[in-house]
Amino acid sequence: MRKADLLDELRAEIGVVSDKVDRQVHTLYRFVIQTLHSRVPGYRYAGIYLTAPGMFRCFCRAGSSTLSPVVRFGQGLFSLAAARGGVVREQVGGRTEVYVPFYRSHHLIGELVIIGDSTDSIDDEDIALFCELASLFESKVEECNS
Repeated sequence: MRKADLLDELRAEIGVVSDKVDRQVHTLYRFVIQTLHSRVPGYRYAGIYLTAPGMFRCFCRAGSSTLSPVVRFGQGLFSLAAARGGVVREQVGGRTEVYVPFYRSHHLIGELVIIGDSTDSIDDEDIALFCELASLFESKVEECNS
């Protein structure tokens, strides 16, 4: 299967689940992480880190990573993505790390983190999907808090 077709299939599956979870955004987070990690061969790790006072705390994850479950504000690529207010994609060693923040209004809620097996495992198509997922999370959080 072509990667573009796989990503479109994932969009459809995630959309169906999103419609069913109603006000249970944490269920959606878990589904997205498990689905990304299990269905896309190049993703070594997928995780959601949510903000807590002064830190990012891992909420759910799949795969292997050396990322700490707790990262203080001001440290690492998490804070760089939050400060930029957008996607950070970095080549670290022989892999690609992507951090995508998501918000409620202007308040940072958390970040979607994906680590690819190699430097070419995550391309612009993947980044577009991650940005769509961040937007979906923002919409769902807004629904839950309205």
